[in-house]
Amino acid sequence: MQIKEKMEVFRNFTIDVAKNKSEELITQYESSCKQEVEEFRQNKQKEMEHRIQIEERNIRRQVNSRISGEMLRQKHLLDECKRKWRKELSEQVKVLLAQYQDTEEYQKYLMAKIRMAKEVAGKEQVIIYINPSDEGRKAELEKLTEAELTVSSIDFGGGIRAVIRSRNILIDESFVTKLEQEETYL
Repeated sequence: MQIKEKMEVFRNFTIDVAKNKSEELITQYESSCKQEVEEFRQNKQKEMEHRIQIEERNIRRQVNSRISGEMLRQKHLLDECKRKWRKELSEQVKVLLAQYQDTEEYQKYLMAKIRMAKEVAGKEQVIIYINPSDEGRKAELEKLTEAELTVSSIDFGGGIRAVIRSRNILIDESFVTKLEQEETYL
């Protein structure tokens, strides 16, 4: 073979080796690039998921804060409604009690409570108090119940109070006390 042919063979061989080496390097580079792209994509995916979690937590906090604020506002509103309702109910009950105290049933109620106080006292001394507003009924109640009554200096809204000092007993059948007891349950 002549030098030219040898050179041509050497040239072709060198080109083939260079092509193979080039293809191998390109394949490695592509593989490396694909791996970097995949790592970049995975990192960005994790970063986005982390951001989403942070944003989700922030949104949940904001929603919970708003819910708490609304619940507190509604509780205050409910408490205000309850206060108004209790006040109106209390006023209505007082009006109805005032009307009731002008009836025959109220006098029967007083007589029953006076008799009950006498029965509890038995033979012991009992002081039975009636409300100052019932002073006009005192004589008739004493006559009907055969009990000595005392007009209280304190207005207790109606009903009676009785004291049995020998046994340290207070019988409180006053309307003020009954109303206070009912208001604690409202």
